[in-house]
Amino acid sequence: MKKNGKRLLKITALSLAGLITITVIAAGFLLYGRIASMRSIKRTGDDLYTMNYHQDYHLDKALAAGIKSEEDLLHFICDDLLFGYRIDANFSKYGCAAFTAPTPDGKYLAGRNFDLGGGSDTLCLYTHPKGGYASISTVSTDMIRVGKGSKAATTSFRGRAALLAAPYMGMDGMNEKGLIASLLDTDNTDETHMVSDKPDITVTMAIRVLLDRAATVEEAIELLGQYDIHTAHSCTQHIFIADANGNAAVAEWHNGEMKTVRYPVCTNFRMSDLSISGDYSGQCERFDVLDSALKEKPEQTAEESMKLLKSVRQKNTEWSVVYNLTDFSADYVVNKKYDNVYHINPKDF
Repeated sequence: MKKNGKRLLKITALSLAGLITITVIAAGFLLYGRIASMRSIKRTGDDLYTMNYHQDYHLDKALAAGIKSEEDLLHFICDDLLFGYRIDANFSKYGCAAFTAPTPDGKYLAGRNFDLGGGSDTLCLYTHPKGGYASISTVSTDMIRVGKGSKAATTSFRGRAALLAAPYMGMDGMNEKGLIASLLDTDNTDETHMVSDKPDITVTMAIRVLLDRAATVEEAIELLGQYDIHTAHSCTQHIFIADANGNAAVAEWHNGEMKTVRYPVCTNFRMSDLSISGDYSGQCERFDVLDSALKEKPEQTAEESMKLLKSVRQKNTEWSVVYNLTDFSADYVVNKKYDNVYHINPKDF
């Protein structure tokens, strides 16, 4: 009996050890991507940080979730990526100027100012989803209330955990195929909430869809047409899109319909209202400055493009970025410190 009892204890102990081992291995697989992503966050300089996202952010699941508001998106992120851990968000930030131009050697660039931050930290995010395109996108850490000016530092545990939400918070970005997408407010004061039998997504989710799944402007427009778009904070937005072939378009939503305008410059007014005449001048001073400069000198170097962004900067410009659509790299300036330009490519992550 004693021998049988010892054998039973040994079997029980081995079984328990095996169960614990399996549990630890399963937990390791479950947490590895999150931990690796959090650990990858590093300060590049000034208020600019980089992050290499190793975790599957479950885009297909998000697209099937019927997300119609930024609050819905935040709940999805917390429940799906953060195991129910709640984070705060500040979604009142979309702006503010974008353009595309060829270079003298036949490549293409796209410039973007984000003018609704100022003083916050900026995150340059690298994602490389399975079955999707790798991309570099830009996030204001203030959108999830971490970083400079917030209670939690970007590199604190709380800050790193909150930044697991970053794939759905991008304001602009470029993928490996040379497609860029930038989100900007318009002067229209009514939110857009499309109603049909199409899947629902917010505008920040739309940026993620385009970066992951569109290689050209035409593919981007086709993709956007497959969803009901929802905007927020008492106004509507539009998305500036350009590709490495030199094509550009602005996607807008009005009266339940998506409209596109083919133009290489975009700021903060609804362009589809004026598309019949094709005259967009006089609506925004920053638009006129960029439009005139590009008509006078259509070809731009990266340095000249950054100078253009500097010429239309605002007091609350958080970042200026020039994306090289041909070479999959980006030049960043944060918080208007134009003497400090940071060149970033996928090797830097």
